Amino acid sequence: MENDAKKSSLAKLSDKLNDLDNKLDELKAKAATSKGNAKAEYEKTIDKLRGERKKVEEHFEKLKAASGESWKELKEGTKKAIDSMSKSIDNAVRKFKK
Repeated sequence: MENDAKKSSLAKLSDKLNDLDNKLDELKAKAATSKGNAKAEYEKTIDKLRGERKKVEEHFEKLKAASGESWKELKEGTKKAIDSMSKSIDNAVRKFKK
């Protein structure tokens, strides 16, 4: 049963990562059609988000290999990293809608 719970948690986190990747792709598409200062701002923001995405991926990879107590700790850390990235992306989307 514990293995099923782990698989379910990993699947949910993976889905969240895919959603974040899609939002990041949308920002990249907007950056590609922007000009001047707006384009520079998009690119700066996207670079920052790529860095966050890399950290999230590192958390996720460690989580997939973990078990027992380390699984619980890494799961929380991974969730926090995903939530942080989600907030960063949402802030970027709001910023560029202005």
